[in-house]
Amino acid sequence: MNIPTKKFTDNLELPVYGLGTWQMGGRWEADSTNDGAEKKAIQAAIDRGITHIDTAESYGNGHSEELIGEVLKNNDRAKLFIASKVSAHNQKHDDLLKSFEASLNRLGTDYIDLYMLHRYPEPGMPIAETMKAMNSLVDSGRVRRFGVCNMSVNRLKEVQKHSKHPIVCNQVHYSLAMREIVDRGVLEYCQNNDIAIVAWGPLQKGQLQQAEILQKLADKYSKTPYQIALNWLTSQEGVVTIPKTTHIEHLEENLGSIGWQLDKADMDDLTQNFPGQSNVSERVPLDYEADVEV
Repeated sequence: MNIPTKKFTDNLELPVYGLGTWQMGGRWEADSTNDGAEKKAIQAAIDRGITHIDTAESYGNGHSEELIGEVLKNNDRAKLFIASKVSAHNQKHDDLLKSFEASLNRLGTDYIDLYMLHRYPEPGMPIAETMKAMNSLVDSGRVRRFGVCNMSVNRLKEVQKHSKHPIVCNQVHYSLAMREIVDRGVLEYCQNNDIAIVAWGPLQKGQLQQAEILQKLADKYSKTPYQIALNWLTSQEGVVTIPKTTHIEHLEENLGSIGWQLDKADMDDLTQNFPGQSNVSERVPLDYEADVEV
């Protein structure tokens, strides 16, 4: 399947649909119980045209990266877009460089296409020090592009002040039910500054399909509720998404959200009338009380 892409700053061309791998290989500790099925799921995604694969050093304490590395051995690395993240507690200058080397080794590659700050550095870790390390990695070519996750507008601005290179993405919790980035101006800021919004948690762990409005539109478009929910995201300017699934049937269902577009009236209806909208993420709320002042 040919997955459409969107273009962003620094000539970034990002597929509208990628594969998230949170909880593949374990949660916060490595778990090899499902290694075989999870590697098959990653390969199945690649076989169906998915090129953007997202992971982090914290996923399964690095085991998610190891699983991806195993799959990469049997695929053309140059055709894939591998994204990973450094945890907030590893963002001192030398710690960030060590984390990067460890991620690179686990992935079995000599470069990472997109390397992100998983969150803003922990207190006592100056962002200037963090970005000195990140700048050096991008300068070296071993990190192709640099991005961030879970950041407010003020934090985006503060990070950019210390970066020689443009922030190409902000990976955030965004879905029909989760509207924090809209309420706090993050979506608008990223759209105005050509920064990709990479939406994680787009299906709210499978809870969205219960909404009557989704079933109504699913019937209208001959789609499933999940396909409607994903299309609502990818139809927006500057938004792509990275659902996680280990079930091939769910993957194929999700891919049915691509290649068509909701009418504007239906987009507006979902935006305004989807029930139970929340302006604070229940999983990773943007930390405004500790926010930097710009």
